Amino acid sequence: MKRQHLLILLVLLFHISTALAQKDNLRRDDRDFDVPLPNNCDKIIYVVTLPGVIMSLGTTDIHSDKAEMTALLPFRCNAITKTFNNKILAVEADKDISLPVYEFSPSTKSGKYTKWKLPSHNDGGWISGGTDALGRVYFATTTMKYMVRIDLRYNDVEVLWSSKDRIDGGNKITCLEGCNFYVNEKSEVLIKENKKNTSYKVNIEGKPYLFETKNMEGFFNTITVNDWYEFTNDKQQNVSMFVMRDGITIFKDGEYRPKVTKIDTLRFGIVTDIAGCNAKENKKPRIIINEKREKEILDAATKKESIRLEKILFKLGLSELQTASYQELDELVMILLKNKQLKILLEGHTDVSGDAEDNFKLSIERVNTCRDYLIKYGVSPTRINTKGYGGTKPLVKMGSESERAVNRRVEIKFVE
Repeated sequence: MKRQHLLILLVLLFHISTALAQKDNLRRDDRDFDVPLPNNCDKIIYVVTLPGVIMSLGTTDIHSDKAEMTALLPFRCNAITKTFNNKILAVEADKDISLPVYEFSPSTKSGKYTKWKLPSHNDGGWISGGTDALGRVYFATTTMKYMVRIDLRYNDVEVLWSSKDRIDGGNKITCLEGCNFYVNEKSEVLIKENKKNTSYKVNIEGKPYLFETKNMEGFFNTITVNDWYEFTNDKQQNVSMFVMRDGITIFKDGEYRPKVTKIDTLRFGIVTDIAGCNAKENKKPRIIINEKREKEILDAATKKESIRLEKILFKLGLSELQTASYQELDELVMILLKNKQLKILLEGHTDVSGDAEDNFKLSIERVNTCRDYLIKYGVSPTRINTKGYGGTKPLVKMGSESERAVNRRVEIKFVE
């Protein structure tokens, strides 16, 4: 009788464990390490701020203009990742001791510490997380000295490397001021220096080895990137998201102007990491400096000549930019970020028709709009001055409306 009771108990325990596994969407009977977990990713992308605030950015297909607070972790945090069953895994920031991984469920708004413990180290803290195409999750320390991997079906934490010397060619990965990473669709680790435009690609199947080092586009020369994440949306657009201290800059194929989702750092703290579970590397360029235009601007600066922004257009009678203006302003942003010695005076001009006082006011408002755009995308306010002339300096005094249209313009002068 006791044996029958024991058998019944074992059967019940088996069914309970199976039900729990199905609830978590994890196949715990898969013993083959290369068998992927079921991918039930809901496409939601999350970021975390240093105080431990988790925020939703919407999905890979519909990005929210405003990040929504999802939860507050019980610790400060630099590193999160997202599992195929839509849980967020997080690690406490700035600790070099062995730490448990914390699991938060956005669906139930509940969290708990897990069985997985990350090893102690001597590299500042766990700085970044990622998820590969098989559903395995990763965490790395500040300068990439340590990289670990977790298969959610097992209890162990696998140390991929505990020194960059363990990576073939890894001595080329500097990361002196910190790095971040994500794992692409081929389960390769893409590492980016926080304060430089250098990126690295490491193959991690078998012995890790560095097989690609490259410089990213001009946008990344002068900004600090705390993390990055790339994917392809339902429209088959390649999308790149870069985490700045105060928000997320988003590049999409076919959209020249990046989108920025701002985070209130006074309320939530600086943004430190981003997490999704369907990464795909974007190999297309994001923003490239127009070299011809750069040469024209540098030549004009050397000769102390003015140069006209040819494609800056405003809505009729307003200071609001038309979308056709973004490309030229984006090019100017890139050129100014690259050539830090340049300081400019933006001069606004209107047509001679209409009220002179209104024209003067409109010319000031329009150049201030251009100035605000440049500042928004990284140009220091101390490098930009503005001045409005209204209709007092027309290029064409007489002629038809179309001939006098050249009077409505924005020009750049270069100052010491």
